[in-house]
Amino acid sequence: MATTASPSQTAGLLYPARPVSHRALRVFGVFLLWTVIAVLFATQLYFAGLPWSRALDWTLPRWYAWGLVTPLIFRLDRWLAGTTTFPVRLALHVPLGLVWTAITIGLRLAVRPLRGSPFPDDYHAYLLDRFYSDLPIYAVIAGISFARHYAAQARRGIQEAHDLALRTADLERRLVEARLQSLRAQLQPHFLFNALNTISAFTESDPRMARRLMAQFADLLRASLRHTAQPLVTLGEELTFLDDFLAIESARFEGRLAVAVKADDDLLSRMVPAFLLQPLVENAIRHGVGTRLSGGHVDVSVTRGGAGLQIHVKDDGIGLRPGWDFERDAGVGLKNVAARLEHLYGKPGLLRLVPRESGGLDVQIDVPDGSAPVRPSTADRAERP
Repeated sequence: MATTASPSQTAGLLYPARPVSHRALRVFGVFLLWTVIAVLFATQLYFAGLPWSRALDWTLPRWYAWGLVTPLIFRLDRWLAGTTTFPVRLALHVPLGLVWTAITIGLRLAVRPLRGSPFPDDYHAYLLDRFYSDLPIYAVIAGISFARHYAAQARRGIQEAHDLALRTADLERRLVEARLQSLRAQLQPHFLFNALNTISAFTESDPRMARRLMAQFADLLRASLRHTAQPLVTLGEELTFLDDFLAIESARFEGRLAVAVKADDDLLSRMVPAFLLQPLVENAIRHGVGTRLSGGHVDVSVTRGGAGLQIHVKDDGIGLRPGWDFERDAGVGLKNVAARLEHLYGKPGLLRLVPRESGGLDVQIDVPDGSAPVRPSTADRAERP
């Protein structure tokens, strides 16, 4: 069964209804505001004894005239704010107040015939009375314009400060990332070259051992490349990397080196900085037990330390010589680890060197809780023994 659309339906299809624009709503709101003001003043006149119609006839033209010129006053004041100084701008509002008040009085005189009201008999008295009563209105409007201008400036200032804070934080983050990348770039060649030196020592005396160590070195190199791509790895990954390194080191010491590594299984998934254990163990081997003909022991333990982890790398070597200073005497490995810990977690003093009573050194590290680094700290590194 065919149906025929009505003209109103056809018009709706051809000319769909449009939502009321924001500008139209704003104009209606401004009109309503000035109407409310006029009604409020008319109410005052009504309670003073003036008939309601007469009160509205007196107040509506007055406030509608000011409503018409207020946007122009605001626009002119914005222009003055952008082209003059504050004292000049303030001084210019004195003659401008006279001009705009005269314009509103002229508008009210122009609509008198439309309202059915005669022109005033005494223009001098009429103008003088209106000027004295309307100039304060202009002062209020100009004051509102000043307030709007400075409020907008304050909002822009707050937004600019917020944007600056975001840019500063982003620059700080990029700086820390670049610093960490630089530290890893320094550390990686350090132990790789040491491993190559160990392999080269067997090239002529024991080629078979050299080939086996080269295969282990390839595994170590692949693991190091994986470590380089991320600042944090799991403890299990770090211990596997340490095992690959120790496989090469143990060959060089030919049984004179004993390394024990202890960590609970439930801690293997915890996040720690990459390249954390290897430089500490290498430091214990080279500067601790490695200098003795009899060799020695290195013990690595990872335990819970509050909400984080506590790591100990102990050796029974010669320990620190008298007067040893971290900043002056520490090697590349220790300095890199200390700097990376401070940059990653924003806390100084996470690495400590404690001489053991039985001889040797205990390198202690506190790894804070959390799987991601926090904001860097600008505090100086705490004193270390």
